[in-house]
Amino acid sequence: MHKKQESDKVLCGLAALAGVIAFVVIYGVNVLNPAYDDWLLGQGDLTQHYLGWCFFRRASWTFPIGLTNNLAYPSYTSIIFTDSIPLLAVFFKMLSFALPETFQYFGWWGIVSFALQGFFSAKILKEFSLGKMQILIGSLFFIVSPIVIERMFRHTALGGHWLILVSIYLLIRHRRDYQNVMKTTLYWGIMGALIASIHLYFLPMCGAFLGGYILCSLLRDKRFRWKQLLPGVSFTGALFVTTYLMGGFSTHMSSESDGLGEYSFNLNGFFNEKGYSRFLDALPMYHDGQYEGFAYLGIGIFVLLIAAIVFFILELVKNRCRRIKIYYAEIIAGILISAGLILFAASPFVTWNDKLLFVLTDSSTLTHYWSIFRSSGRIVWPVCYLIYVVAIICNGKIWQRYIKNRNMAAVIPVTMLLICCFLQIYDISGKLSEQRERFAPKRTYVSVLQDKTWDELAQREEPEHFVWVSNSYENRQILEMAKWAYDNMLTMNIFYFARGLSVIEDTQYSLQHPDDTYVYVFKQEELAEYLNCEFNFYEADGYVIGTTLELECERYK
Repeated sequence: MHKKQESDKVLCGLAALAGVIAFVVIYGVNVLNPAYDDWLLGQGDLTQHYLGWCFFRRASWTFPIGLTNNLAYPSYTSIIFTDSIPLLAVFFKMLSFALPETFQYFGWWGIVSFALQGFFSAKILKEFSLGKMQILIGSLFFIVSPIVIERMFRHTALGGHWLILVSIYLLIRHRRDYQNVMKTTLYWGIMGALIASIHLYFLPMCGAFLGGYILCSLLRDKRFRWKQLLPGVSFTGALFVTTYLMGGFSTHMSSESDGLGEYSFNLNGFFNEKGYSRFLDALPMYHDGQYEGFAYLGIGIFVLLIAAIVFFILELVKNRCRRIKIYYAEIIAGILISAGLILFAASPFVTWNDKLLFVLTDSSTLTHYWSIFRSSGRIVWPVCYLIYVVAIICNGKIWQRYIKNRNMAAVIPVTMLLICCFLQIYDISGKLSEQRERFAPKRTYVSVLQDKTWDELAQREEPEHFVWVSNSYENRQILEMAKWAYDNMLTMNIFYFARGLSVIEDTQYSLQHPDDTYVYVFKQEELAEYLNCEFNFYEADGYVIGTTLELECERYK
């Protein structure tokens, strides 16, 4: 038994190592340099994550610990809403005194996530008595799944798909573990804390498996017991406490967003390659925003699914469903979870290609709460991984059951997996090459703010607060301004947040009480209504800067 446990640890370790190697092959090693941040700048959401951490690091400690007042000065905002992976932001802020002035942890988050993706996929496959080579090769499907490649270093925190795999693993282990209430309560509590401190969009994904776990307990015990709810209590309690500590309940952020249904899952999502496949063409979508429901499975998985379908047909025809009966509770839970997540992801407007099929609900109350997760298409990701699990397992079982020659029964499933893994990687190799070309070479960031007016302001000691004076902005504009403000030790009055925040009142107050500590930036087309303000105006890179300071630059006319 001890040797088997050691062998299992080595196997999972090798799968984790495969994740590390895959990451380096795809993204290179430059992104792992904590002092190299040029790759994070001028990159949209990626820049949001990095600058959010930078401003948070510089801010004074508060309670709750995840708050900062230098991103929407003077209001406090939470690190949760910059998607800067709050767990790591808080941890490294505590070590800030020992860190270099420029420090980023996003590259290491990526490589650790790939390693954990390999580790937990191997843990899942190991539960089904597959051969070691099948487990190792099978883990590669999870490591380079299109859905994790699509998220990593775009919405970086959401690249932590290993959280989904942990939830799947806990459900699969239910039959063995559910009687050990203390252990399972601890595990689900840790999951709740991790979700709150990494990204809250994992809540409905992993929460669905928690619901399935509790359902399995009810099905197995065939009666209700209060202890069956303890994992749910632990999960919920840890989630709320961690969210509170991270400042999630201490800001004026909007709890909902408009546009529910625009960022949903199109029912063609499992087959819609959206630029990832060498074999298939992209399918039409009902909304442009349905890229959020990207769930392409890959050619290799499609081939394995053929084996899975044949396996289930043969099992039913030959009445060999003993193993299915053993795991009947998990199978029922898995089916309900998949159906529920697909419905959630599809949002109220269920679509196929560019056609609206039907509307799930027109309830304003339900839509109000549903809108908290308005990018609902993401919620389908766990279904992709469940399909991976089923496809890989059935490929192994069909040959074991229906080929009499033991040597052939061992060789064929490994060969099939190798062929399908090659197909899978080749299918998305174009996109993998794009990722490498984008991130592996070392690059130098050059700000678009090149006018000498910015330099003169930077040399003055008085400015402390940057104020964007407009009711509208592009995220790119605010991030460029934020980089300049951070480099020159200024606060921001507004930032690119994951949720809406109104700063109109604070902005108007600062306009009515100007002093040398404020630097105001206006859009030229919106300047007319502010010309009566007692500022000196200067043009710089298409913007107009307003300040009470006298600069040597030519004034705006």
